[in-house]
Amino acid sequence: MNVYLDTNVVLDLLLARKPFDTEAEQIFRLIAEKKLIAYISALSYGQIGYFLEKNLTRSNARNRLRDIQQLTETIAVDDKIISAAIASDFTDFEDSIQFGCAMRVKNLYALITRNYRDFKNKEILILSPKEFLNDFTN
Repeated sequence: MNVYLDTNVVLDLLLARKPFDTEAEQIFRLIAEKKLIAYISALSYGQIGYFLEKNLTRSNARNRLRDIQQLTETIAVDDKIISAAIASDFTDFEDSIQFGCAMRVKNLYALITRNYRDFKNKEILILSPKEFLNDFTN
């Protein structure tokens, strides 16, 4: 099953942000067990790296980024995604880029985000981590 992870889900895991880290850990456990193939945007690495380096040593931050890179597939941000983001009706530009990257995933099941209200698009399924885990286990 292919899923796209918004940056906030990855940060919940890496920064152990309570109470959201539990669901992020469950999702990443499924990824590690090869029950999910997870995709994230190249844009996410800049944001994740920024927050990790504010909270951890540089070496530890880079190690965690490497771990995430080994567990996930990266979607490049290109001119087509940027052009679509600029033309979109998303109120948050970063979310429009994330959406464009998610649209690149073949056989995508869902975009997983805690910020799902900003993704008001019916082209793909948008789920919170909790909703996704409920769907996956049922």
